[in-house]
Amino acid sequence: MFNVGLIRVITLDEAQGLNTHGQLIESLYPDIAVESVCIPNQPEGIHSPEQTDEAIPKIVQVARECFANKDMILVSCAEDPGVEEIRAAMPGMPVTGGGECAVAAALRYGERVGVLGIVDYAPKAYRRLLGDRLVGNFRPEGVNCTLDLQTPEGHDNCVRTAQAMAEAGCEVIALGCTGLGTIGIAAELERVTGLPVIDPVVAMGAFAALEAARQQRLS
Repeated sequence: MFNVGLIRVITLDEAQGLNTHGQLIESLYPDIAVESVCIPNQPEGIHSPEQTDEAIPKIVQVARECFANKDMILVSCAEDPGVEEIRAAMPGMPVTGGGECAVAAALRYGERVGVLGIVDYAPKAYRRLLGDRLVGNFRPEGVNCTLDLQTPEGHDNCVRTAQAMAEAGCEVIALGCTGLGTIGIAAELERVTGLPVIDPVVAMGAFAALEAARQQRLS
């Protein structure tokens, strides 16, 4: 088995919620085993630059204290908080986040990429890697943090926003929050828009599988 440590950037007390992303990855990539740990004192996750700054030291601490013996570390957030810092603190450890993976996967399907997220700006990896291929960042009405995605209104507004993105000329929809992976909405959005929809949690799993293959080839 390829052993992955997955960092949740929202504080979760119950095991089912904590392990949602890891279980999704394990269901799609059977040779990957995921252990999930969340950071403390972040009840709404990350939905502002200030919260990102607050979370980064906690993310690095979890990586160093809990996952030093893993084959790879994933930061389950589209903003990729702490990814660069973990790379600096743990040289040689493969590390990536939901944002990098989602963008790389989105470009497989088209050049005009729209981001469906929970804030008024596209996460940093989307801006950095997409450049002028970024059609725009689209936030559903009434959605301001990951918890809002779990309400019926939040779900319905995500669907309406995705339809508007198709009308705006997007060729691909890249989900800009791993909380959208939590609610498993990607397949529904594909059906209603006819566009490829990239779930950052699934994309992280794909990159973990790629890293597993690379390490196996080198061993």
